[in-house]
Amino acid sequence: MLTILISVLAVLVSLGSLAVAYASNRRSHMPVLQFMWESGQGGSGEPKWWLVNVGTGPATNIVVAQAEKTGLKRGLNGEVWFNPVLVPSIPAGGRLALTWLGGTMGLDCGLGASYTDVERYFYTTKCGDDVSMFFTGLHLPRWPLLKLHGNKAVKAWWGVEDLSGPQWASVRPDHVRRRWWLPKRFGLSRRLGGWADPVLSYQPR
Repeated sequence: MLTILISVLAVLVSLGSLAVAYASNRRSHMPVLQFMWESGQGGSGEPKWWLVNVGTGPATNIVVAQAEKTGLKRGLNGEVWFNPVLVPSIPAGGRLALTWLGGTMGLDCGLGASYTDVERYFYTTKCGDDVSMFFTGLHLPRWPLLKLHGNKAVKAWWGVEDLSGPQWASVRPDHVRRRWWLPKRFGLSRRLGGWADPVLSYQPR
C-alpha cells in the first residue's frame, strides 16, 4: 500500500512539474499590447495613438479595431466592433504608431487589439475611458485576415489614411457563432487555425 501511495505521489509531482514548466514557457514569450496616447509635447512629434508591446514575446497577426462602447470584459457582451486594421508584428519592447486614428485623444469610442504569440495562441487587449484590460484568448470578432469570397474584411495599415469615410466590417455578437465546447475564458477562439477556428462562420453585413 505504501509503495502504491509513493508511486501515485511521484506521478502527481511529475504532472505538476510539467504544468509549471509549460506555464513558464508560455509566459516567457507572451505578448501584452497596450494602447498609449502621446501628446507630442516636448519635441516628440505630432500627437498620436501608439500600440506598445510590454510583454516578453513578439505579437503577431495583430488586428486593431474600434467599438461604439466596450465593457472591458471577456467575450463580446453586446459590443459592436468595426474598422478592423491589420498591422505588422510588434517585438517585445516595440511600439507602432496608429496614425489612422488621428491626433485626437478623445476618440469617443473603445479600442481593441487581437493578436497571437509565436505558438499562434490568441490574446486580446481592450481599452476604454483610459482603462485597459488584457485577456487570454480571442475576445474580439474573428475577422478573416485573408480574402474571403473575393473580398477582404480587414484593411492593411498602410492603406488606411484616416477614418473619415464609412465604417467597414462591422460585426455584432449575433454575427459570430461561438463553439459551445470552448471555455468562456477563451472567448471565440483560443488559437489561430485548426478546427477550433470559427473563421468560416464569419458573415459580413
